[in-house]
Amino acid sequence: MSSAPITAGDREPSRISPRRLARAVGEHPLLVAVGLIALVTLVRAQGTVDGDVAWQLWIARQLNHGAHLYRDIIETNPPLWFWMAMPVDQLSGLVHVRSDHLLILLIGCAAALAIVATDRLASAIPPPRRTLLLAYASLILVGMPWVEIGQREHIALIGALPYAALIAARRSGRGVPMSLAIAVGAGAALGFALKPYFLIVPASLELWLMAGQGRRWRPLRPEIAAMAGVGTAYAVALAALAQDYFTTVLPMLLLAYGATGAKHWIDLFQPAVLTALASILLLLGSRRLVWSEESGVAAALTVAAVAFTIVYFVQAKGWSYHAVPMLACASIALAAALVAGTSPARLTILAAPALLLLPFSIAAQHAARERASTRDVTNALAGLQPGATVGMISTNPSFGWPAVLERGLRFPLRYNGFWMMQAIVTNEAHGGRDPRLTALGRAVARQAAADFECTPPQRIVIDRPTPQQARRGDFDILAFFLREPQFAALLAHYRPVQWTSVETFALAVPIVRPANCPHWSPV
Repeated sequence: MSSAPITAGDREPSRISPRRLARAVGEHPLLVAVGLIALVTLVRAQGTVDGDVAWQLWIARQLNHGAHLYRDIIETNPPLWFWMAMPVDQLSGLVHVRSDHLLILLIGCAAALAIVATDRLASAIPPPRRTLLLAYASLILVGMPWVEIGQREHIALIGALPYAALIAARRSGRGVPMSLAIAVGAGAALGFALKPYFLIVPASLELWLMAGQGRRWRPLRPEIAAMAGVGTAYAVALAALAQDYFTTVLPMLLLAYGATGAKHWIDLFQPAVLTALASILLLLGSRRLVWSEESGVAAALTVAAVAFTIVYFVQAKGWSYHAVPMLACASIALAAALVAGTSPARLTILAAPALLLLPFSIAAQHAARERASTRDVTNALAGLQPGATVGMISTNPSFGWPAVLERGLRFPLRYNGFWMMQAIVTNEAHGGRDPRLTALGRAVARQAAADFECTPPQRIVIDRPTPQQARRGDFDILAFFLREPQFAALLAHYRPVQWTSVETFALAVPIVRPANCPHWSPV
């Protein structure tokens, strides 16, 4: 019995082997990288931002409703970060998306643009290896700063990545389209302008370019013109629109800000910093790994990592988000060196996997940590409806944030936290040697009372030590504020309702709004 012949339509469809699939994916670096950014950003947008970024968005909302920055709201940072957030707040109202969620989505878009630019500037790396590099860089840009998303250091990092790739292309002599150079320069300038310290990064990259090009180096390039244009426009805006920063805030910073942050030098060496330093040392110690012609992007990012390390130690605060760009640049530089095609040393083969994975492990541990006061603040705010007014008093500027933004509450204070108390209390312990700090301590207590009188909060939540901690000598900001008669009279209208790691007071006697309150009130 003969079998029927097999026709073309009866054949089994050919199966795609894993090797063929990997090869196909490897040939499309942008598809993989941008896909990862989209996926991680959508997941991250289900959450909120950290306290500093929540305060940034809250300020943007107040500025859009008539508040004067550095007069109605006293903030330590220059205005660019808050000006950037104003269109985010406006757009959130138009599209009916919460501003913190919208900001996360926009940060993801900025990261995608940075990856697209980096892909074009690193085109000398073959597609399969470039796919690996860009995929890793994408995860670093949007996955590693999980808690710190939207921070100034995060924005500076997003701009620094394509800028380092641009400088690497310049050093190697490859042509760069003028439009791309201008876009990368302008984007990087917006990030570097957020803090004066960040200017160390483009300056370091320029020195590295000069050293490589010698007499061929030319300062008049499209990216430099773009950066100069952004810088000039910002300087003019500062002089025209933010004079109060120089007359009100800067003197206060010079007086009291130095007492904030790390108390000991050793406190600066947190896990993220140690990991970044290990990667940098590994890169600097391997001439084949980072200084070959094939690894220009790796070398440029190593220079950027060193520059961001200098920025970190110059600031000397030890705050976790300050370490984000140095760790990110060091990690991406190591990844770039590994895909450059050179044979790594045995030490590199052993150390690289751990160094490349540690940034995500550190980020996961950071995200998992939750202070006891965070849970207690949540309980203290229970039952308050959107639009209710709540006051937060703490030496920690992140206290109570982002809960205020998430719940749509009104916040009446001109300060997000009384960061200056460290300097004031230290001065008091030394006999009040600086009368300016003594006067500042009384002034901020009076200002808090005046803010509460003009916009009386339904509840006041105060970050203060428990009785046991108070007996141990921990600083009690409430006891300090109660020494000011105006604040004591204000608090007499409230009754204590709860004391855990925070103490909560509820309004019991109505407060008559004084006639001298400013026309602006928080929304």
